[in-house]
Amino acid sequence: MNNSKISVRYAKALLQTALEYKTEDAVRNDIESLLECINTLPDFKAMLESPIIVDSAKVEIFKNLFGSKFNKLTTDFFSLLVKNKREGFLKIICLNYLGFYAKNKNIRRVIITSAVKNPVEVSEKIKQLVETQDNRSTVELTEKLDPALIGGLIIQIDDKVYDASIKTQLAKVKEKLK
Repeated sequence: MNNSKISVRYAKALLQTALEYKTEDAVRNDIESLLECINTLPDFKAMLESPIIVDSAKVEIFKNLFGSKFNKLTTDFFSLLVKNKREGFLKIICLNYLGFYAKNKNIRRVIITSAVKNPVEVSEKIKQLVETQDNRSTVELTEKLDPALIGGLIIQIDDKVYDASIKTQLAKVKEKLK
């Protein structure tokens, strides 16, 4: 089976179950914490993908790390992933869950990446513009710094990216000069 189909099915099933138990917000918080661990702790990611570590040990490690902090549904879901040998898909399942959650709650995720910290007015103006496009949705704004951009902005609204960075403009000029 296709890897993306696997992750989509598991993410949808998790959201559906969370909605049934009215724990979708708690599960979302758990998923965000898991993603943070996967992205920042290479040992955690290695443990998930290791064929050497037995399934029961993976579940035990997970419960020791997160059991008291996470919703029971999240820990049970992880146990199911391990049982079905799908723990290697955890990161993409988490990302899909967050996407489905946002769609279900009518949340538009906006990420502003810039070389330097933006004035509050710029961020608020972008947020207002997105809100006026679809007045029924809530906007979740995240700001990131990337000095490599040199200047300008990259604005990501859901799955659309608007790149007005100097780095990209210089790359385009370089390509034209070739």
